[in-house]
Amino acid sequence: MSHHPSEGLLRSVTANAPVAPKAGPCAVPVRRYPAVSARGQLVAAALRATVKPLLSIWARWPELPWPYDLVDHAGRLLTVAPGQYRERVELNQCTAEWVRPVEVSGNRAILYLHGGGFYVGHQHLHRQMVSRICRDVSMPVLTVNYRMLPQNSVEDAVADCVDAYRYLLQSGIRPEQVVFMGDSAGGYLVFMTAICALEAGLPAPGAIVALSPLTNWDHEPKLSAPTADVCSLFPRSAIRALTAQATAARPGPVAPSHHRAPRSPVSENLSGLPPVLIQASTTEMLSPDARMMAGRLMHYRVPCTLQFWDKQVHVFQAAAGFVPEARQAIELVADFIHECVAAQARDEATG
Repeated sequence: MSHHPSEGLLRSVTANAPVAPKAGPCAVPVRRYPAVSARGQLVAAALRATVKPLLSIWARWPELPWPYDLVDHAGRLLTVAPGQYRERVELNQCTAEWVRPVEVSGNRAILYLHGGGFYVGHQHLHRQMVSRICRDVSMPVLTVNYRMLPQNSVEDAVADCVDAYRYLLQSGIRPEQVVFMGDSAGGYLVFMTAICALEAGLPAPGAIVALSPLTNWDHEPKLSAPTADVCSLFPRSAIRALTAQATAARPGPVAPSHHRAPRSPVSENLSGLPPVLIQASTTEMLSPDARMMAGRLMHYRVPCTLQFWDKQVHVFQAAAGFVPEARQAIELVADFIHECVAAQARDEATG
């Protein structure tokens, strides 16, 4: 019986782990990082005083024509790592961007799917974070400017990400040398892209990294958890509004009466997925989603490493240039990816 090459290395889930129940969270081995620096606390206080009130206002009137593009262009102010070059890619329904180190060995890549609540993001807002990942992991990164709400549906975004994966495979990169990585809404997309790719007959990628992922469209587990009251970024109303907007009918060939709500990764068949690393904070709104997804992966015997960081903000890794815990988290992401790639190379050498 064959196993994924990283299965023996990723200790959070083993072949002898007990099977989780079909629904709900379960006891999953968790690695905790309890320390929170003064800088981490400062970031949390800043978000609580600025972004969280703005999201409360948005949640009252989400149908207004908000300037979502301006949020993305604010990312132009962020610095990026030197020694990289960028290249635009045209996909079927959207664009993508390569971020490549000047010197890189091997034919492999990270497919990065950005967060932003399915409303904001694109390449500018996440450029600094992607640049750091590209530098620390020493791998080219393809970022996908997938179609977003409110003009398009979540299903459109998933289709664009699957299309980007096809592009990587057609460019000659072997599937086991591709890592899916995403944050928040992008964490949702990495799981649904892998699931839909398998359903379409495509091979699984080599690994998945999900940072503070959204994995469940049922918002009640999030709102009933203690973390809902201590999240520095999301008010309860924003989660309700996002769910309503994401599940609303969109213009297109499908009649509104036949519109299907987005699928939840925690409710899907996860068989065949590669090793997964999930990082989240103990004090963020999506903490229950991370834990529940790890439990579902455990049920399907998918190797999973679950890391929780105390008192950090949602997607705190984006502050790696300022917060030491965020730098450590990105270093652990790099270690995980290198471990998967090295295990694959050893498997090929002995197989």
